[in-house]
Amino acid sequence: MATEGYAEALLNRVQLTLVDCPMMTRSSGVVVAVSGGPDSTALLHAMNSLKTRLGFWIVGAHLDHKLRADSSRDAEFVDQLARKLGIKLFLKGVDVRAFASDKHISIEEAGRRARYTFFEEVRQASGAQTIATGHHLDDALETFFLRVFRGSSLQGLRGIELTRGHIIRPLIRLKREEILHYLDEQGIEYRLDPTNLSADTDRNFIRNSVFPLIRERFPGFRKPLERTLHLIDQENKLLDDCASQVSSEAISVSDGIVTINCSTLRTVPLPLAGRAILAALYSLTGPDVRWGSVHVAIIMGILRGSNPSATANLPGSILLQRHYDKIIISHQEEQGFEGTPEVVVTEPGRVLLPWVGATLDLRVVTDRSDLPETLEGMRSAYFDADSVPFPLVVRTFRPGDRFLPWGISGTQKLKKIFIDVKVPRDLRRTWPLLAKEGEILWIPGIRRSRIAPVLTQSSRILEARVSGEKGRFLDFVKL
Repeated sequence: MATEGYAEALLNRVQLTLVDCPMMTRSSGVVVAVSGGPDSTALLHAMNSLKTRLGFWIVGAHLDHKLRADSSRDAEFVDQLARKLGIKLFLKGVDVRAFASDKHISIEEAGRRARYTFFEEVRQASGAQTIATGHHLDDALETFFLRVFRGSSLQGLRGIELTRGHIIRPLIRLKREEILHYLDEQGIEYRLDPTNLSADTDRNFIRNSVFPLIRERFPGFRKPLERTLHLIDQENKLLDDCASQVSSEAISVSDGIVTINCSTLRTVPLPLAGRAILAALYSLTGPDVRWGSVHVAIIMGILRGSNPSATANLPGSILLQRHYDKIIISHQEEQGFEGTPEVVVTEPGRVLLPWVGATLDLRVVTDRSDLPETLEGMRSAYFDADSVPFPLVVRTFRPGDRFLPWGISGTQKLKKIFIDVKVPRDLRRTWPLLAKEGEILWIPGIRRSRIAPVLTQSSRILEARVSGEKGRFLDFVKL
């Protein structure tokens, strides 16, 4: 086959793949990840050849992992290649071995994190829309086998997808041998990493030891496996759509907090519940944390268990807390306010309650026509102002607190009241209370005390009202 004919046929296939990437539009920018190896070198040449035809622009990005003594030569090679093609190149070096030690992760995982962090930095700095990597069909098949041996779910077996977030894989439908043929036909030089020829990593073992044996017995094994991957991808998309519906009914994600409705999710088949949970977890942490079936099992165990206040520490400094029929998952530093706030209020006005994201407005009313028809409500309470003169105190729960509930004789422990109305444990200690000289006047959103009732002869009435836009306290109060 003529050189031009083979190259053009391969470029046409890459072009068709790019057309299937929804993020690829005319005038869009692409960060091309280039290691200097055959796959990424072929990718850079192909993208450079297609950019005018499809109307996009490209920049290159190379990360020196510093894992080999001669790794700087790869950077020099990529730099010269970019200059030759007239492509702007971003270069960076990272001590991946030290990074792995610091994060207590494998060198392979550390390299992956460092690469994608760098590529994303380049994408944002350059104004590009996507990041193109040199993954091809053989990479997808290797990943499939890796995940089979690790016991992955159907979701994990979909292998390497054409797109993921900002990432695209223009060569994903090409075999490794086709890429090498293209490079050889075109006389394009590339670098070889000798560590890829060993069997020291699981991927290298599959590539260099397992695949040759499979190829010997099943010479055309790639084609049926590619078909299998396609079928898995189709079924995954169907299940993802179903899981998305589950998420809309049982899970919400807002301001870095995942909230799961236990009673709703209990009725959902486990495969769909698991997918919905995994999607929520990844929305919370991004790809830096690897979530899997073991984490879904932990969450489902707590969700179906009998402990209404169960907790669990999850990877990535993520804390799970069950609050009766809800599970809250968030970064640990967002799990509430430390300390016991206390604000002394000397006159009517607005009191900020930053620890719950709300405000308390206090005013003294002398004209009853300025009051609502009913003085009952979740977000407001009314008192005889002369019976509870300023100063007042806004504070939080203290051990041993007792309360004089409206309409009930005697006192009740504040803790018991919180439990009865199912206030989450961590929210109890931050719940704002309106008090006067040690007596709790009002538990906003729950109950007022029988102290200082508004009577017919009351001439001055104290109105207390909480408000705000959002927050767990405000959601509970249902403002």
